[in-house]
Amino acid sequence: MPTSFGHWRSELLELGHIIQDHDTNTPADEAERRFHRYCAMLDALTGAEGEHYALAVLQSVQVGHDYGAYQTARHAAWRFGGTSYCAALLHELPRLITTLPDWAGEFLVVIANAADTRHAPGITCFHRLLAARPEAEQRQIAAFITQEEDDGWLSHCAGLLGNQHGD
Repeated sequence: MPTSFGHWRSELLELGHIIQDHDTNTPADEAERRFHRYCAMLDALTGAEGEHYALAVLQSVQVGHDYGAYQTARHAAWRFGGTSYCAALLHELPRLITTLPDWAGEFLVVIANAADTRHAPGITCFHRLLAARPEAEQRQIAAFITQEEDDGWLSHCAGLLGNQHGD
């Protein structure tokens, strides 16, 4: 792993912009090399590097068609633990909801699926950290969660991530 977080992050963000099949400017072998390098960088993370790495992982999610790479990103971000995962996700959720809502839902469901497991405290952490976000972000995220609980990623676990304060 590079010695500088800045260099590592820059490379990850560049590679996280997964080359799409319709991109005729990038040779297929280069697209494949970049894809594999991105996944290798994510696989190399242990979770001990610091929560700024978890944030960079979620920031690297940038396109709709990832060909499986963003599942690797999700697993890598989760290695940092529930608090770091939730903090990074809440930082990136407004962008993901707006630009990549399917990925926003997939990353949220990881937290909800932790119910009744040893990772269940992540749900409480999510609520605590969400309450500390700006009100506009809280409203946007709450509306998205409600939508996903109605008929989306969170429909099987409605109420776990939604409004906990009854407001």
